[in-house]
Amino acid sequence: MKLCEECNKAAAAVFLKLAVNNKVTETHLCPACAAKKGIGLGLEAGAFNISDIVGNMSGYFKDFLPPERKTLRCRSCGLKYSEFKETGRLGCPDCYDGFAVQLTELMTRIHGASQHAGRSYDGGASLKLSKSEVARRLEELRADLKVAVAREDFEGAARLRDAMKALEGRHG
Repeated sequence: MKLCEECNKAAAAVFLKLAVNNKVTETHLCPACAAKKGIGLGLEAGAFNISDIVGNMSGYFKDFLPPERKTLRCRSCGLKYSEFKETGRLGCPDCYDGFAVQLTELMTRIHGASQHAGRSYDGGASLKLSKSEVARRLEELRADLKVAVAREDFEGAARLRDAMKALEGRHG
């Protein structure tokens, strides 16, 4: 007969085995201590409802999180790691640094690796420019081209000419 790990007086009637981060933890509690921790099994009334068990135990699982994950926050925006896990959205660019260890672990679990190994697009961003914006940019490039030719900067002029052709080809 196991004794309750909380009060060490009553016989344990609730046995929990949790696996968090590949670490298995067993807990043995008496009904009173289990109720204090929010683990009411609903058996007092003679009904057995699995949703009651899972719902009541959700608060108990937080006790098994490592301390750094309970209070981990982004130093810039204050986003908690637990909030990120609920929404799936980071609050600012500094969150990537603040949650680097957790994000690497998450990406490895989801994708099998934490580094991008697929194809990348070399064509740059495909911008949808209005005709007036294209005309304005071409006018700026022509003016810069005249200045480059006057200075006899033929390499710079060639780059400007190529940029003009690319802009005309994409939006012409």
